[in-house]
Amino acid sequence: MMKSKVPMTLKDGIVLAGLLLIIVGTSLACNDHKAPQADPIEVGTATINLSAVTNSNRIEVFKEVKQASRLPTFVLNELGGIADPGQPFNATDVVDSRLPMQQLIVAAVSEKYCIATYWRGGLVLRLETTVFEVSVKRKWVSNGGGLNFRDLKNTIESGRILQFHEVQ
Repeated sequence: MMKSKVPMTLKDGIVLAGLLLIIVGTSLACNDHKAPQADPIEVGTATINLSAVTNSNRIEVFKEVKQASRLPTFVLNELGGIADPGQPFNATDVVDSRLPMQQLIVAAVSEKYCIATYWRGGLVLRLETTVFEVSVKRKWVSNGGGLNFRDLKNTIESGRILQFHEVQ
């Protein structure tokens, strides 16, 4: 099938030029406005209300942690080793003794608490979230959790993790 070429008329050219001027003008006008301030949670800091977990009205300022080595020593000891996000770990019951059984997904640390969501390998790969009260060496463990910092905050505050239980 042969396509015929239709020549552009002067009217078509004027319409096209007008559209281009509108697009360029809109783009320049948009660049003239100040950029909105960054959402604090996007820069890795957020207040999280822990009342749904700890049964107290604890509101803490948390900072996002992206490396397992930056977790508090108590947390690292309790987890018995944890891989950084995207790093190899024992996801199944076929265990390589050189690898940890957990892989960090997202974590947040405050002065008194640490919240970590991670994959735990074994017979069944499961997603777990643990809230550690570091100063008194207490923790709450649950199945499920947040897959990023914003989701972790929303998950904890909304009480969507209903199976938290305190472990001493």
